[in-house]
Amino acid sequence: MKAHVFRLQSILDLRASALDEAKNTLARALGSLGDATDAVREALCEAGAIASAICSSADSQPAARHRASRQSYLDQTRHVQSLQDKVKECDRVVQQCRIQVVKASREHEILLRLREKRLNAWQILNEQKEENLLNDVMNSQRLQTQRRQQEFQPA
Repeated sequence: MKAHVFRLQSILDLRASALDEAKNTLARALGSLGDATDAVREALCEAGAIASAICSSADSQPAARHRASRQSYLDQTRHVQSLQDKVKECDRVVQQCRIQVVKASREHEILLRLREKRLNAWQILNEQKEENLLNDVMNSQRLQTQRRQQEFQPA
């Protein structure tokens, strides 16, 4: 049974699609990172507003209300921490996606160079064939000319 031979162009197309997919994945990961960073900023602002409200309240508040404000601030800081963890995870994913883009780009570039080398080798081979054919035609004409000259020369 004969092994299936892949054409270079089909492999090049696959690598190009892998590169495009890696770039799209990176774009989505960067979008997620931006969204997560915005969410952290927003949560920090809310935590700051809660802290300012706690610190600026001059009137005496009942203990339950004071405790509820502090609990709200604590919940908000935990939320900020979870969002910061999400930002770290998104950053890790972005780094992995960048590595994938570099690998896919490198593989695609290697195949492009290989295709260029194959095209150059094919062109050189065709030029050599043409040159050999031209040499054969020239040799054939030269031999015919010599034969004609020998036929017309007196012996």
